[in-house]
Amino acid sequence: METAQMTSLLERLLKSHEELLTLGDRKTDVLKLGDIKALDVLLKEEDLQVKKLKLIEKERLLKFANVTLGDVLEQAELNEKENLLQLQKKLITAYEALKSRNELNQELLEQSLQYVNMSLGMIQPEQEPTTYTKRANPYQSNSTSLFDSKA
Repeated sequence: METAQMTSLLERLLKSHEELLTLGDRKTDVLKLGDIKALDVLLKEEDLQVKKLKLIEKERLLKFANVTLGDVLEQAELNEKENLLQLQKKLITAYEALKSRNELNQELLEQSLQYVNMSLGMIQPEQEPTTYTKRANPYQSNSTSLFDSKA
């Protein structure tokens, strides 16, 4: 019973991670093209997928609060054990691929922001500092004054 539930849970986790990876691949292409509208749509899809993933994780915590995969593997039969171990390997592989894809997308976003900031810097004129600076008084000079205060 526990083995079947764990298998089902791992399969859904794997499917969810693979869908996030597919979205990550699409996001990379969109970032390379600079298509903001498509990126917005992808971010909404990604948000929905993350919510699904959170629901699966909540379910895992409810059903297997104090049970680890190792505990389930100890009780599982040989063919179930092999299936669970394969699911675990696939899940680890999908997680690592998703992590590296997210790092790539992060770098692409940072490069895009640097380009935008550089472009804005070239377009906008350089502003004077907004703090107080002492300026020379045009009415003050080192020569003698026209007004004699001794008189």
